[in-house]
Amino acid sequence: MNFLILTSCGQSYSDKNSIKETSADTETFKLEAQNETPKQELEQNSTEQTQYNNQDLSYEFKDATIFKLTDTITADFNGDGNADQAIFRKINETSGIIITHGETNQEIKIGFGEAFAHLTEFNWVDYWGLIIDSESYEILIEDAEIIGDREVKLDNPSIVVRKEDVGGGLITFKSGRYVWIHQSD
Repeated sequence: MNFLILTSCGQSYSDKNSIKETSADTETFKLEAQNETPKQELEQNSTEQTQYNNQDLSYEFKDATIFKLTDTITADFNGDGNADQAIFRKINETSGIIITHGETNQEIKIGFGEAFAHLTEFNWVDYWGLIIDSESYEILIEDAEIIGDREVKLDNPSIVVRKEDVGGGLITFKSGRYVWIHQSD
């Protein structure tokens, strides 16, 4: 005879989930979720968060659009006159951005455990977007201390990645390669 024992670590899920025995003879059990958040409500919350993040970036940029992490961003990132595509992906324990150049179909992977400036992954990112501005700013850090900031010219549309209430930076194409422009304390 087999027994199923369920334990909890301090939080009761009795309001959200219940366990229903479907067949004691075959020892088959099914979890049934009750009172799930409707899809429409999740979409509304996502839309409200996107609008909030757009407002947040409107203080820093003239032309910024926020996207969900599941969205594809399309723009001419490398300045060759062809539309490129960027996707945000989480693979195993790490994450990053894959940019596919429109003319050559070359894939550039940023993150995924490989060094990109001082970063190796993007698991910390809450939202991302597209910046069309021709200039922005960079926070300068030396020996783990902020020493100031400077204006930087953006030659092409750039990708902004952010963690809410913390900051982030830009990924932009300069001098034939993608570079990180740090924008947080």
